[in-house]
Order: sequence, then C-alpha cells, then structure tokens
Amino acid sequence: MSHVRSLYFGGPLTQIGAKTLAAFQERRPSEIIWNITNRCNLFCRHCYVDADFQRAAAELSPEEALDLVKQIGEAGVPLLFLTGGEPFLRSDLYSLLAKAQEYGIKVVMSTNGLLINDQAADRLAQYGVDYVAISLYGPEAFHDDYVGAKGSFVRVLDNIARLRKRGIKVGIKTTVTEATYPYFYDLVQVTKDLGSGLLYACDLVASGRAVPLKEERISNAQWLEIADFIVDDVTGTPAGGLEYDIGANPSLAVIILRRLEARGVDTEKGKARLRIKSACPVGKGLMGINSEGFILPCSFVQDFHVGNVRELGVRGGVEKLFALGEAPVKGRCASCGAVELCRGCRVKAFHHCGDVLGEDPNCLLGTATV
Repeated sequence: MSHVRSLYFGGPLTQIGAKTLAAFQERRPSEIIWNITNRCNLFCRHCYVDADFQRAAAELSPEEALDLVKQIGEAGVPLLFLTGGEPFLRSDLYSLLAKAQEYGIKVVMSTNGLLINDQAADRLAQYGVDYVAISLYGPEAFHDDYVGAKGSFVRVLDNIARLRKRGIKVGIKTTVTEATYPYFYDLVQVTKDLGSGLLYACDLVASGRAVPLKEERISNAQWLEIADFIVDDVTGTPAGGLEYDIGANPSLAVIILRRLEARGVDTEKGKARLRIKSACPVGKGLMGINSEGFILPCSFVQDFHVGNVRELGVRGGVEKLFALGEAPVKGRCASCGAVELCRGCRVKAFHHCGDVLGEDPNCLLGTATV
C-alpha cells in the first residue's frame, strides 16, 4: 500500500502514517488486516479469498476473536482493518469494535457496503469507526453485473450517504482488471463527486476465485497510463485533493516517484519513508490474519502463512513476519536499483514461482520511461 499524496504532499493520512511507521521501527505490527469471516453475500469473480455463504470450519470463536483484539491493543498496533468476506456477516462484529475502542485502536472497515442500514451506521459511529472502505467497480449496470447483485450500486451510494451523514469518512476501493479498466477514470470522478477522500486502486491478484483467471490483469502499458493520470491529478492539486492508494503493485509507486521527480517535485521525504518501509509492506510491519487465525504476510496470499495466532499470538507472529522483511529477495528484484524502495510484490512472487522471496513477475520498471 502506498498513499501517493500523503507521501509527497502531506494530507489527512500523514498522521496515521507517522504512527504506523513508528510502530514498525519499534518492531510492532504497523497495521493488521484481519479477514474476520469468509462469509459473504456477494460472489465477485475476482475475490481473492473465494468468499461465499459458508463459514470457515475453524473460524476464530467469539472468545478467541475478543482475545485477539486484546492482544492487538496490548501490542500497541495503531491501525486495524476489519474485512472479510463481508465483515457485517460476523455476528459479534460490534463486540470486536467495542473492544478495539477500549484500546484506542484506529479501525477501518472494508465492506461491500450493502448491509449498512441506519442502525449499522449509528453503531459504527458509536464505536468510533471513522473510516469505511467500500467497493465500486464501474457504472450501475456494470457494477451490479460484476458483483452479481442487481440494485447493489444504488444501495451502495445510499449507504455511503448514511455514513457521511454521521461524519464517517468513506474511501472507494476497486480492483483494476480488463473488465473494470474502461470505467476507471470515470470512477475517479465518481469518487470525488461522492465526497470520498481516497481511491484504493488494486492490481488483480491471482488468488482465491481469481486463480482460474475469470478475470485478466491489465497490461503494463495501461498501468503506466494510470500512473501518468495520478501524477497529473496530484500535481494539479498539491494543496489537497483525492488520495490514491496503490495496492499489490509496488513498482507503480516507484514509477510515480520518478515521474514526480521529473516534474520537479521534492520527493525526498517520501523516498526516505519508502527506504524504511517499502512500497510492498510484506515483512515491513503489515500483518494479515485470516478468519481461522493464520498469520499471513499479506491478506492477498491466503495459502502461505507463518503460523496461527492461537499458538504464536500477535507478538510471536510479527517476529516471524519481520524475518521475511529482513531476508534478501531474489531474481530481478535482487539486482534492481529500486529494490529498497519497492521490494517487488511478494504475493505475486509466491503465486508465480512458489517463493515469497522470488522476483515480481509483473514489475513495471523494465518497461517504463519517465
């Protein structure tokens, strides 16, 4: 994850960014992404966890989940993402939010947005959730078809309004694929029109339901076009505007850095941060935890783990993840001059060659010109 505007121009995410950086430097988890359930009320064809209506067999019990939040709080983790599946399908969600609130943990909810009625929005506000990430993939007819639920687009927009009415900030998240790419630039404008401050643009990851390639990744040339668009937007409004969060595509962060430098932008502060906590966050403070308690280097790699929180706990798990971050990467990534800034996508390396320290097969740096 790389927040482009905050890295180079400052902004509303700068403060939490400083907290997550400090946590990493103190060998604490900087952020935890927890898939609290595999259950979902949609059947999106790119879903990286292959979520459906079924509860995972060994899902953490309510007691275990509460204890995990307690461990997260005692470890001083500044940022907790609760996702799924669909997190609103976990019956003890509000108990987990209340426990997180006790410890002062900043919680971000990641949801498809369909289950946020007035009561749910009130309770999110009650438990201090000030940011909700909601999925959109394109215009109404396309979005409804893409997620397999007629009427979902309108419901999502209505529910975003519910959240904003209560002062809860909303970010839009999307996966950029061959199917969604034609709508990406319009989605940027939709995000702005909705009053959302952030767009999370994620590359397609061959995990879960995406493994049979029901969806296809866009070309490197198209990603470079997106890089140019983002650079134009952030340099056109340096004092404030939409935040772009880059997901599962760390070399894109380096491309954007180089393009900003070519335009005379002072990138030293952002570059210094990337040298400490690279664009790929694997082993750099990020901890993924799936619904059954397995500790993941990234939530996009559900089939590789370093152990289970039931045995290791949060503190034991983070040490194993830091060991990954300290190990040298291999292949093209090892010889790349930008390796300390990027480190390549460890998830794609694992899916490509079975080695989480292997080379990133989708690196953009070899094909890019500034």
